[in-house]
Amino acid sequence: MNGTALLVAAAVPALLALLGSRLAAGLAAPGDGALYRATVYVLGGAVVLHILLTLLDFARIPWHPLLLVLLGLALYVLAGRFLPRGPERPGLPSDLGWGDGIALFALAVFLLIALTGWITFNDFIFHWGIKGERFHTARGTDYTYLARGWNWVLHPDYPNLLPEIYAVTALLTGRFEMPAMMLQSGAFFALLLAAAREGLRQGGADRFTRQTGLALIALAIGAFGIGYMTAGGADWLLALALTAAVPPLLRPPDRVGDFQIGVIAAFAAAAKVEGVPLAAFLVLVQWARHLLGERRPALREAIHAALRTGLPAAAVVLPWLGRTIHHHLFLALNSGPFTLSRAPGILAAVLETLQTAAWHGFLWAMFLPPLLLLHRRTRPFAIVATLQLLFYFYVYFTSASADQIRVFVLSNFARLGFQVIPAILVTALVAWRSGWNEKGRGAALSTAPEDPASAQRGVLITTALL
Repeated sequence: MNGTALLVAAAVPALLALLGSRLAAGLAAPGDGALYRATVYVLGGAVVLHILLTLLDFARIPWHPLLLVLLGLALYVLAGRFLPRGPERPGLPSDLGWGDGIALFALAVFLLIALTGWITFNDFIFHWGIKGERFHTARGTDYTYLARGWNWVLHPDYPNLLPEIYAVTALLTGRFEMPAMMLQSGAFFALLLAAAREGLRQGGADRFTRQTGLALIALAIGAFGIGYMTAGGADWLLALALTAAVPPLLRPPDRVGDFQIGVIAAFAAAAKVEGVPLAAFLVLVQWARHLLGERRPALREAIHAALRTGLPAAAVVLPWLGRTIHHHLFLALNSGPFTLSRAPGILAAVLETLQTAAWHGFLWAMFLPPLLLLHRRTRPFAIVATLQLLFYFYVYFTSASADQIRVFVLSNFARLGFQVIPAILVTALVAWRSGWNEKGRGAALSTAPEDPASAQRGVLITTALL
């Protein structure tokens, strides 16, 4: 792949961020950092792209690259004309430290290896990549192709945001090539790190904890991403979505937080089938925070809050559900009766999966959310994460593959952990630090220079832990 095409592929996340930035009035809180704003803008731009491509599919209009560019430009101009402007733009972080350096190193190593194709996820070869290339060739979502009986291995009932991003990348670069698609996984990793950094900052962690935590998360996720060969898979999108949801779930519910949760939920629902219940949990928990908070909203205000959080996800889920039912894409093997007798087999397989070498022991963090329920500030996130974990196990108990339950659990439990562990580590650090030092909330906005001795201790601790 030539350098020009790679640059065009790298511009795709930037273009999504540019499009999403027009929603700044709803997506940017005054206290949000620049990197986190950029993350939410990319998610917002991706949701707009998904809805736009869905509308083109309904209208049976092919996805021509020039058409997509013109429509994106039109939306950008119209949004700038009719939507209110957001708060003043913050500057880039001025408190970069050793933890940021380690995070950038982990990101660079992952990206460089991913571009070679050595750590390409097998589902990219047999699932996401095939769909992306097919949509690129067909200039649209090819439901006739997905509905063919032998294509059940492609998971035809899954939402299609990732194949759409791959198809659009191929349309803009002129060809469907693996390095361009692997580049998108690197972008998701970078955005995940930005969201984790913001979660630690808004969670009240002091500078040392922020740097240590970011380095720890980057190395743990980078090691799993490389060791488990995850480049090109959709689990990056769900890990990014849940991590991006941490800042608005940590602060009291507000208008901007509702919009942020709404867009993040829509992004999750468009990314993968597990993202649909995750979207529902995010929306319901955010709305419940309004209803059960110290300041009970009036009926009209409660309805507005429900619309802010629920409408973006509904705009994604309802068309997907309608097209999937219409084309008979749901697979019978995905559901069955709840069978409690599977519990011993599921437990044995989970314990076996917890020894996955690529996780270096961090998969145990998957079970922290019930403990995080005890901490008042992390409770909203903990409820979402706990419900998501219960959904994972519900699928194990109801899957039609009863005779292969061990293989089923071994094949995906480590990846399911990847979807939630980055966000869990962020909130666990927030709970630990705020429980140890109640002044941590004030330290969240501190930009004091870092003590060199503290940085040295942080490097030693992170190295020892990994």
